Amino acid sequence: MTKNILIAEDDEDIVGLLRLYLEKDGYKVISVDNGEDAFKIVKNSQISLALLDIMMPKMNGWDVCREIRKNSKVPIIMLTAKSDESSELNGFECGADEY
Repeated sequence: MTKNILIAEDDEDIVGLLRLYLEKDGYKVISVDNGEDAFKIVKNSQISLALLDIMMPKMNGWDVCREIRKNSKVPIIMLTAKSDESSELNGFECGADEY
């Protein structure tokens, strides 16, 4: 059974690189460029893993993570350039499994 991975990232280059490696390893990649669409995908699809950027249009990654955690235990990895300690703590407080 193919596992679906959601990539919620507004940088096309990052999405392309992640897609290349994940699809090569047999995963089906669903990508969106904003937080609202990311939340809708998780809510309405079978997702095995969500990779979330923080700085996205419409809904940031932290808010998406909080909303996902209200109804789902899907693993969430925050992918972001924000590497300061407070951002990392915020990610874990939102319910991310890895930052």
